[in-house]
Amino acid sequence: MKPQGFTEGYLLYLMAHASAAASDAFHAEIARDGVSVTTWRILGSLYPDRQLNVGTLARMSLLKQPTLTRQLDRLCADGVTMRHHAKDDRRGVLVELTDKGRGLARGLIDRAQAHEAGILEGFSAEEVTDLKARLKSLIDRAGD
Repeated sequence: MKPQGFTEGYLLYLMAHASAAASDAFHAEIARDGVSVTTWRILGSLYPDRQLNVGTLARMSLLKQPTLTRQLDRLCADGVTMRHHAKDDRRGVLVELTDKGRGLARGLIDRAQAHEAGILEGFSAEEVTDLKARLKSLIDRAGD
């Protein structure tokens, strides 16, 4: 048996490695269609009918707010998303998908779900449910 180094047993390394191994092929696939990972995360976070403030959207899409703002400028100009003021707070800005954005997101989500199914092939439905629940619990415990 090969001796194990620190990283092979370190949870944060294992999670990062699993994420990269699971998502690299999908990210390359959508990149060939001109969709960046940043755009994918934004569209996935807003789909199907969410209206999110910029801070919440930044957290959900794993982006820093300035990066998100620049990307939203592009997506709004392309007619994929739109911004508007919150009804109860004129200073608050909400972001949502347009019909065009919803269509783009739907196609990406179908592909993401197919990719996920391939990665999880061989796991039982119970194991998948348990894995996702444990990851969500870890996220909650880590304070996000």
